[in-house]
Amino acid sequence: MKTIYLERISPYILSSAGCFLWWRLGLVLPAGDAILSSSLTLGAIITGFLATAKAIVMTLDSPIMKKIRQTDYSDDLVSYLGQAIWLSFSFCILSIVGFFVSTEDAWFGLVWIFIGLASAGAFIRVTNIMLKIIKHHPE
Repeated sequence: MKTIYLERISPYILSSAGCFLWWRLGLVLPAGDAILSSSLTLGAIITGFLATAKAIVMTLDSPIMKKIRQTDYSDDLVSYLGQAIWLSFSFCILSIVGFFVSTEDAWFGLVWIFIGLASAGAFIRVTNIMLKIIKHHPE
């Protein structure tokens, strides 16, 4: 039970730790729009990938997916996919907002690093689970 709890909160532990370090080191986003443009592109690519992966994984009719659907873990898997998609999409929106506000303000950098790391953590979590599903060999 502890493993599933850690799995559920790991992206947010990562983002909280990164946010704390960002604040503690007094970091700010670099001047200019390059980091925002890159963030927007990365967020959009990951959002598209996750939406496609969701469609593929949820329609798989493999034995492992049949087993997963019969358990409560299917709810977790759907939640993980949803969190990853919404966090990546939020990262895109935040990057767009950055074009209209001062990114040198501390609040923007903290929100940017929190959402960015949470998005990355959620993406990694979903990717690892999907790779395990694909790699699974029926016994």
